[in-house]
Amino acid sequence: MMIQVFRRSTSSFYLIFLLSLFFCKPSKEVSDFYPDSLPGLTGKKERLEDFKGKVVVLDFWATWCEPCAKAVPTINQWKSSVSEKDFVFRGINTDTSEPLEKIQKDMDRLKMSYPTLLDKDWKMTDFYHVEGIPCLLVFDRAGKIVHRQYGIIGSDLSGLVIRSHVWAESDLP
Repeated sequence: MMIQVFRRSTSSFYLIFLLSLFFCKPSKEVSDFYPDSLPGLTGKKERLEDFKGKVVVLDFWATWCEPCAKAVPTINQWKSSVSEKDFVFRGINTDTSEPLEKIQKDMDRLKMSYPTLLDKDWKMTDFYHVEGIPCLLVFDRAGKIVHRQYGIIGSDLSGLVIRSHVWAESDLP
C-alpha cells in the first residue's frame, strides 16, 4: 500500500514537472542594449545604442584580474582581424574604487587596443547578469546577445574570427 502511494505521488510530481517544462517559458536572457550611458576615462559618455548596426564586443574586466590581463592579447588580435566599419570593441571596467590613473596605467601595461567604459556601480554588469570576469559579450547588428564567454585564451581566437564573419554578414531585421 505504501509503495503504491509513493509511486502515485512521484508519478504526479514527474507529470507536473514535465508539464511545467512544456508550458512555462524559461526566463530569457537580457539581450537588448543597456539603456543608460557609461563614462569613459576622459568622462565622455557612450551608449551602446549608438553602435546599433555594428557588431558590438564588450570585454568586462578589472585591474586586479589576472585572467582578464591574459585575455587582452587575444581580444586585440581579434579586433585587428575585423573591420572597424562592422565592429566596435569596448572594455567595461568593473573596478569599484580604483582611480582613473590606475585603470589607464593597466590599460597601457596590457596594451589594450580598445577604449574602456567605467561601470563602478556595476549597473551594466548586473543588467547583463555577468557572473565573473573576464566576460566577453557579443551583440549582433540588431543589439541582441549572440555570444557570451567567460575566460578568453589564445586558442579561442580562430573560433571568434570564424564567427565574426557570420555576425558581420547578418542583416538587421
